[in-house]
Amino acid sequence: MTAATNQDSSQGTDQDTAPGIAPNGKPNTGGKAPDRMERLASHRAGLTLLSIGETTVVPVPLEALVAPLMIGAPKRALSIAVWIWIGSLIGATLFYLVGLWLAEPVVLPLVHWLGFGDGFEEMKGRLSEGGLFWVVFTVSLLPTPMQLATLGAGVVGGNFIVFIVAIALSRGIRYFGLAILAQFIGERIAKANLPKRIIIPALFAALLIGWGIYKLI
Repeated sequence: MTAATNQDSSQGTDQDTAPGIAPNGKPNTGGKAPDRMERLASHRAGLTLLSIGETTVVPVPLEALVAPLMIGAPKRALSIAVWIWIGSLIGATLFYLVGLWLAEPVVLPLVHWLGFGDGFEEMKGRLSEGGLFWVVFTVSLLPTPMQLATLGAGVVGGNFIVFIVAIALSRGIRYFGLAILAQFIGERIAKANLPKRIIIPALFAALLIGWGIYKLI
C-alpha cells in the first residue's frame, strides 16, 4: 500500500514538472525556477515593458523570449501577442516624440557619438523622400533594430499617423503571426520536449535569414 502511494506521488510529481503546459496555463520549465525575464514576461505589464524596451533601447528581437512562452502555453499566445504589440506601439511613439522634440540637443549628438551618424543620415534621407510608410514598415517587420527608423521619423517630422500605422501593421504581422503559429504547433513542440538551447538558436537563425533578405533588398 505504501509503495503504491509513493509510486502515485512520484508520478504526480513528474506530471507537475514535465515540460509543456502547466496546470495554470503558463509555460512549464521542467520544475526549474524561471529566470527574471521569464517572471517578468508572465505578467501583462511585464510583457508590455519588455516590448517597450525592445522597441527603444534593447536591439534584440523580442521573439527570442516570447516564442518559448507561446510554445509552452499556446492558449496564452494571443494574449502575449496583444501586450507585446501594445508595448511596441508605445515604444515606437516614445522614440518618435524624442526625435521630434529633442533632435538637436539630444538625438543627433548622441547618434554621432555612438558612431551611427552615417547610417542615421541615410535613414533620414530614405524617410524624407516619400518612403516613410514602407521604410518604417520594412524595418519594423524584419528582425532589424528599428531605433534609427523611429528616431529618424520624428527628426524629419514624418506624418505620425502613417508612422504608427506602419508600426501597427508590421508588428501585428510578426507577433500575431507567431501566436497563431504557436497555437497550431505549440503543443506538438511542447510534447517533443525540445530544450531552449535548440528552440532559441533555431529562432535566431530564422531571424538572421530575415535580416539577410532585408540587406539584399
